[in-house]
Amino acid sequence: MSFPAGKTVDKRDNSILAGLEPAIFFGFFEELSAIPRGSYNEKQVSDHIADFARARGFEVYQDEIYNLLIKKPGTPGYENSPTVILHGHTDIVCESDEGVDHDFENEGIKLQVIGDFIHGTGTTLGADNTVGVAFAMSLLASDDIPHPPLEVVLTVQEEVGKGGAQHFDGTKLSGKRLLDMNWHDPKSLFAGCAGDISVRFKIPVQCEPRVSGQAALSLRISGLSSGHSEFDIHLERANAIVQLGRLLRIAIRDAGAGVAEVKGGVNRYVIPGEAEAIISIDAPRIVDLRQRIEAEAASIALEYKASDPNLKVTVSESGRQITEVFSAQSARALVDALNLLPNGVQSKSLQVEGLVESSNTVALLSSDKEAIEIVNTVPSAVSSRRYNIVDKIRQLSELIGNGASVETFADCPEWPYNPHSRMLNAAKAAYEREFGEQPHVEVSHSSLELGLFRKKVPDIDMLSIGPEAFDVHTTRERLNHTTVDPTWRLLKSLLRELRT
Repeated sequence: MSFPAGKTVDKRDNSILAGLEPAIFFGFFEELSAIPRGSYNEKQVSDHIADFARARGFEVYQDEIYNLLIKKPGTPGYENSPTVILHGHTDIVCESDEGVDHDFENEGIKLQVIGDFIHGTGTTLGADNTVGVAFAMSLLASDDIPHPPLEVVLTVQEEVGKGGAQHFDGTKLSGKRLLDMNWHDPKSLFAGCAGDISVRFKIPVQCEPRVSGQAALSLRISGLSSGHSEFDIHLERANAIVQLGRLLRIAIRDAGAGVAEVKGGVNRYVIPGEAEAIISIDAPRIVDLRQRIEAEAASIALEYKASDPNLKVTVSESGRQITEVFSAQSARALVDALNLLPNGVQSKSLQVEGLVESSNTVALLSSDKEAIEIVNTVPSAVSSRRYNIVDKIRQLSELIGNGASVETFADCPEWPYNPHSRMLNAAKAAYEREFGEQPHVEVSHSSLELGLFRKKVPDIDMLSIGPEAFDVHTTRERLNHTTVDPTWRLLKSLLRELRT
């Protein structure tokens, strides 16, 4: 499959994406990008799409958390064809570069085009999943594309545990064929994925007065590649929270430091690229601490020189007014948890070559005067392995004791690969017709909402497609705009193929 060379962008009428094809898609992509739509902030974009659909006379269902279901009849000759469900999610991951002041609650994404790629401006782009929503709106707005009856499902809160799909009322669907548009490789058809579960590991905190005269320091890790905790886990990138635990062990054990605060991570589905601890230490020991931290940082940098070459560790004056620090017991429990929690790839598939079967990402770290909280994301293609990893985390909490606890939430089942899928075989035929070659069929470690739809709609047949996107969930996120038109062609060809 070959893609066209990048086009010169026509910026008339203040449109950043004018001149890109298909024009209908990029018009909606830019329109959506202007609307703030981080997770839990989807009302504005949901209302916007609902108004768009009602203005065209379509049946619209909007639930109380702003999931959308839009129904469009089949075109002539397809009126009685089996209904096709189109799926995407309206929320995006909100992250900005250090020093970039962007109000995600009230500002949309500032787009820029560099060569063949669309980027944000110091922020995530939100191609995951503005792409899927823009494709859905393009089909709803078109009157010259043959297609079966459509049920467009646009969910919310996907990036924070798939809350929208968990909540969505599957009984409102009549279709048994679902086409998801949240895949990032235009040369492959996505035909199966892992499930996942989130784990909240909580350590009660006891505090004690800070020793008078001690210095307050910031111990910070930054510069890491980060990335999607499922798509990118096989790249073995460094986890800032885990590495912070390694450095804190040295600060406490070798320099007698107290810990006042810890934080790290931005989202449950993002490998943490930054983490920080505020510590308290006797001033005469600062030089020794710096030397020990620098030595350990050099070791970490060597370990990750291939996967994360830009690791940065800083020890600097905090400027914070610290009155209390964690007790020695609480600090020890924190360090034990960060250093002993499973993290990264846990098992590889023996059925699909190169596929990660199960993993864990220590994704979020926070603290207050009551508790330390560590949120983990555990995807696996095999449910028993997923729950076994959760059990290991639970056992660790029991070993730490002193009230440490584990709570699970956002449990999403896997979507097993089915080589006999009608959707898959129809997509293969459409792909070969459009591009003259066979597509690659992909089964991924990523956990999409499709396992939940499989649970809600018995016998559902599913597939996912999408254009090329890189580094989703990071500020390096970019969409290859030259791959959108081939994906649009495949989408239209597949809908024609699904007449029966």
